[in-house]
Formats: sequence, structure tokens, C-alpha cells
Amino acid sequence: MKRTIGDFLLDRLSQIGVKDILGVPGDYNLQLLIQAEKRKDINFVGTRNELNGGYAADGYSRLNGISALLTTYGVGDLSAINAIAGAYAEYVPIVCITGAPPLNSMYRRRFLHHTTAEGNFEDVMSCYRSFTVAQARIAPQNAVEEIDRVLRACVRKKRPVYLQIPSDITFFEIDVYNEKLSLRQQTSDAQQLNAVVACIEEKLAKAQNPSALLGMALDRFGLHDATQSMIENLQIPFATTSAAQCVLDGDHPQWIGGYSGHSSSDLVKAAIEESDCLFGLNVKFTDSNSSYFTQKIPENMIDIRPFRTIIGHQVFEGVSAIELLNRLSEIKPPRKYQNWKPKTAKTGNSWVAKKDEKLIQNRFWERVEKFIKPHDVVVTEAGTSMRGVKILDMPSGITIISQPLWLSIGYSLPALFGSSLAQPDRRQVIFIGDGSFQLTAQEVSSFFEHDLKPIIFLINNRGYTIERAIMGFHAKYNDIPNWNYRQLFDAFSDGKEYFARQVNTEDDLEKALNEAEKVPDQLRLIEIMFDPLDIPKAVQSSANMVAAFNYGPRGLRELDKKIDD
Repeated sequence: MKRTIGDFLLDRLSQIGVKDILGVPGDYNLQLLIQAEKRKDINFVGTRNELNGGYAADGYSRLNGISALLTTYGVGDLSAINAIAGAYAEYVPIVCITGAPPLNSMYRRRFLHHTTAEGNFEDVMSCYRSFTVAQARIAPQNAVEEIDRVLRACVRKKRPVYLQIPSDITFFEIDVYNEKLSLRQQTSDAQQLNAVVACIEEKLAKAQNPSALLGMALDRFGLHDATQSMIENLQIPFATTSAAQCVLDGDHPQWIGGYSGHSSSDLVKAAIEESDCLFGLNVKFTDSNSSYFTQKIPENMIDIRPFRTIIGHQVFEGVSAIELLNRLSEIKPPRKYQNWKPKTAKTGNSWVAKKDEKLIQNRFWERVEKFIKPHDVVVTEAGTSMRGVKILDMPSGITIISQPLWLSIGYSLPALFGSSLAQPDRRQVIFIGDGSFQLTAQEVSSFFEHDLKPIIFLINNRGYTIERAIMGFHAKYNDIPNWNYRQLFDAFSDGKEYFARQVNTEDDLEKALNEAEKVPDQLRLIEIMFDPLDIPKAVQSSANMVAAFNYGPRGLRELDKKIDD
């Protein structure tokens, strides 16, 4: 059948689950946008800039399973690339589409705007090759094969891909197949799968203390249900790295806590580091999730990755993780393991506001724990907010959206816009510092534009408190100008109603939370005023490790001298 290149691409995006394309119009992508506007199955949603669009696509993808970002060539691509690099690092599938210059101009190496005027049309593609798993420049003769190849890679590998669509070809008609894109995952080699199951059964038969450690992107690879089934079948305890918080329910009876090297509790360290049969589910240790590489993991960990499993020196290629986990969910455990203490029943959160008491971080997070509801989406920003959420005892059904590896400040606010767009019926709550907020604040207007109503906790401590804890408590570089955030929301709201309160004391907080619960039909801003040096002990301890690792003893002494002077 005949189809235009633009419509074929939009057909394929719709088939893989993209309902909204995020991004910014530009002169090279307008023809594709005209085609998108004529459709009912897919919608273009403009963001305030391309970087915000990339962050929003990231948040959208984490809830929807995949997303799409549209930019214009050069200036748009490179504005968005930080967000795409973060999505690549954290296994977030985004289809990056750029409206490129006319195909004939690229072939003739003409000097065009949005380029370096050297006739080089490979430089932007080269930038994206480092942060995407497939790339293509579309032409009439390759459109079907290349679009399908690139989209299939995005779905299977759970990472961004990059498509350049020259501006002059989107209305060209091409021959296309009258069938949907096949997204079937490759199944395991039967012999390899049987071999790894036999190896694991042999290890389990000898084990006394098996356990599991959950790593990153299990939800993106669709492994959460199979992982839970395996853990429950074997009746073993499990811990989580920071990237896996709440991937399985935080109140699951077999969950024993978070693992982060020597910063872990004694119970978690014993269960993970002394295990004689440790299952690692897509575990990747970094400085930030291992307390600076202090993990002590058994050498023969059963390292289950999406498409291979490694046990000691044995590598089992061609093994699908979901098939392996399903097999392990069906085997009969050789014995009943009792190597962890069952959880005691939760006691009710007894937080009571102290009248006229200045609010401090520790007390704030205690009250937040009581505020979070089952099935909330909780979005956190790099800094004290991420560490605050990390220690909360979460109810069931929570989804946490954060960037524990890439840690790009400013990420969370546009990511919240994307996640709210993807699942507007869930209550969505964000905790973001004022320093991070000021990087991407303009995206607040998008919440009003699309009638989205998240709860925004703005942590106002007059600067980069996490950086103060790392280096320079009183250094000017950690200060930022204070904004009148209420007036900023007035400007962005275009006259629409919203709820806003500023909180200084514990009873201010209690009153604001109770009032906010009564207006679920409004966007809610709760600005929390903290002292710039209100730094919880756990945050300071983590910051000390960062400083020691980054600067070493000599660097610390020299920098301290300069600050004192």
C-alpha cells in the first residue's frame, strides 16, 4: 500500500504505544507536525524548550513504556542531548526525531542555518551515536527498513534512538507493508536456558543463605512481576539498589531494605554480602549506589541481565531474563530457607505538629512519610530531596521517578510534566530544591496549559545545600537568588486557579497539607522554608564520601584554606 513517509512514521509510533510527541517546533520539522495535527491517535505536546522536552519524554516513558521527542536540527538536537544521555544511562526508551535540512541540501553540502556552515551534516549524528542504540537518516529508498530497524532497537534495548527526517520528504509516498511492526522479543536458546537453570538448581541445593539484589530498569524491561514470582517461590529475602526503590512493593514481607555498600544496615549487609547464592537482577554498581565502591558482593553471584546470565566465570549468552525468571518461579526449592527475620507489623506514624516549632528537614520527611498514599507517583530531584525520599517507608503501588545515576539537576520538574501527561489519573507528587527548580521552572506553565494537577513541594533553602555539604558551607558559589515563587506561578497560570502555601513551622506544614488534600482539582505548590545549613546526618555523611573521593585529602585541605581566607 502507499503511505507518505511522515504518516508511516506516525503510524509506527502509534503502534508501539506513543500517544503524545513532546518537543519544540522548528523550521525543519513543521511539515511533519502538520501531518501529526491531522491525526486522532497521536498528539503533539509542545514544551518550553528542548532540554525540558527531553526530560519530559524521560518521565513520560518511565510510566508509559516508551516516548517520542521532536526537535529541529542542530540547535534543538544539542539542546536536548543532556536529557537523552541521561535516558541512555538509565535505560529509558525515547524515540528522538529531528526535522533535518532538505535532503538535497545535505547531499550538496550547502551552508545552512543551524549548522556550522562547513557542509558537515554528520556532526550532530556523531554526537547522538554515543547516547543512542540506533540511528538513521531517512530517505525515500530506505524509510520502511530504517524506521522499523530503529524503532525495534528502541523497544528491545530500552534506550533512546535517533531519526533524522529531512524536511522535504515527509509527504513523499512510499510502498509500505500492510502489517504492524513486529516487536516480539528474541526467545532463549533452549540448550543455554536449560544449562543455566541446572546450574542455578545445583547452587540452590548447596545453599544455606540465598538472597536477591534488585538493580536498575527492571520495570522498563518488564521483569518486575517475574522477579517477584521468583523471589516468592524460592522464599528468599531481597534488597534493592537505589535505582530499584519501590520496583517491588516497599511493604513486601521479604524486602529487607536498601543495599549501598558499607552504608547498608547490618541486616542487609549480612543477607547480601554473606549470601552463598546471591541473585543479582541487572545490578550495576556506581559510586553513588555503592557508597563509593564499598560493596562486597560474592564473586559467584548469579548475575541475571536482560539477555544473558553470568555465574562466576561462566557466561550464558542467548538467555532471556524473563524466561529464566519464569522457570525459576516454577522450580521446587530444595529446602525452606529461613535466613531473614519476618517484618514486624507497621506502627502508625505518630507525627504531631509542635506548635510554632521551626520546621527542620528530619521532621519534614517524617511527616511526608505519613502524607504519601498507595499508588502515588513520587518524583524526586538530585540532592537532599532524593535522599529524603530514599529513607521513607513507602506504601504499596508507589512509582518513584528519579535519576539516581545521571543526576542532572533540573530533571525532575519536566519529568513530572511527562509522567503526569502519561498517567494523569494518578496522584503525582514532586520534591524539588530551589536550585534545581530555577533551571527548568518555565515548564510549570505546561501543567496549567494541560490542566494537570500535581503536588509540588519546593524545598527553599536558598541555594545548593547538597553542594554546601560536599564543599563550602558558606561559599558564595552555593548561593542562589531567592525568587517570589508564588508570583512566578501567578505569571505561569494565566489566571487559572491553583493552591499555594509557604511553610516555616511544623503547624504551618500540617495546616498546608490538610488544606491541600481538600483541593485535588488544583495544582498545589507547598514551599518549604529551611535554613541553608539544615543538613540531615545521613546527607552529610554521604557528602563527606563524595568530597573525599572527588578531591582527596590534599584537595580538601587546600580548598578549605581558600574558603577560610
